[in-house]
Amino acid sequence: MLNAAIARLVVAALLGLVFGGRYLNARTFMPYHATAAGNSWSELDPGIQAVVVAMLRIVGGAFAGLGVTILWLCFALYEGARWAPWAILMISAVMLAPALYGALKLRSFEPKARTLVGPTLVAMGLIVIGACLAMFASRPFHRAGS
Repeated sequence: MLNAAIARLVVAALLGLVFGGRYLNARTFMPYHATAAGNSWSELDPGIQAVVVAMLRIVGGAFAGLGVTILWLCFALYEGARWAPWAILMISAVMLAPALYGALKLRSFEPKARTLVGPTLVAMGLIVIGACLAMFASRPFHRAGS
């Protein structure tokens, strides 16, 4: 059961790394941003473009950071740390709840904007299932450092 938990968490972490890389390397906003804004990238003032690219870098760093964090916490899970599933849940909630809110907010503003609601929900589901499986894994947990 622990291997199944870790597998789900690794997939979620890889999603974070992929989306993080996508946002970190973006030179313009995403197509769904253009749909919600009602403007193309070239129609935006250079100052607004700079702000948007900076925000994309912040979001990309957060997604990549979440992916790396989950991968590192998988090592703690494998070693039997009882706190690791809870840490994964809390850290993921802090990152993904606002991301989901933002995606839903853009979509409610402009229903044609194909925001990342689906992938965010998939990642959240994988994390919740993975963390819960880890909590109930048959492998005995021990205290870190013992």
